[in-house]
Amino acid sequence: MSITIYWEAYVNVSEPTYCSGLRATNGARYCGSSSSKQMETVRKEKKKERLSMSGDMVNEKSSLITKNLLALKILDEGTKVAIFASFQNEPDTEELVNYFWAERKELCLPVTDKGSLRFYEYGSDSVLLKNRFGISEPDINEAKEIPIQSLDIILIPLVVFDQSCNRIGMGSGFYDKALSALDNSKKKTYLIGLAYEFQKVNQIEPNKWDIPLDYVVTEKKVYHS
Repeated sequence: MSITIYWEAYVNVSEPTYCSGLRATNGARYCGSSSSKQMETVRKEKKKERLSMSGDMVNEKSSLITKNLLALKILDEGTKVAIFASFQNEPDTEELVNYFWAERKELCLPVTDKGSLRFYEYGSDSVLLKNRFGISEPDINEAKEIPIQSLDIILIPLVVFDQSCNRIGMGSGFYDKALSALDNSKKKTYLIGLAYEFQKVNQIEPNKWDIPLDYVVTEKKVYHS
């Protein structure tokens, strides 16, 4: 069910603290943390719905998402692409990975680090390890780190989104913190969310420091902020 979400922000030592990037706020930097019972309720509902999907349904919808994503012209322009290792019925990225390798794109995967993310190169011979959440990550002792500012495209998982490409993630704030380092005055990095159509809600009222995505791609259409 699509509903409107309003975020209520306050500082609480028990919650993650975010600092906005220059990209998010046109040169002003904000720090704080967010909490919303309604946001958490919707997050739980959408996660539950995603987990209830069958393997066949995930594969079918993921294939359509891949097709819609590859129709974007910016995919042809970018050479350095961050992808994610699918987890808990997130859109399957295996087909995309194989396509990008065939196209000689420089791929990388995120690695959790001190409440944020760092990105490391990902090739067909990369050694992957499971982090504490059970998500595959490159072995940082073997892989080369790629500065986030050098990335052309970052593909991002999500739990909830709206038509303006605002997103709600899993709740840990890893992507929020990592993306705050981006500065579009130096280089444009396109942020693209991959999601299922049922994860869309009418509206998400973002905090000052939240960074909207440039696109969200589902099995049915492409949303552009």
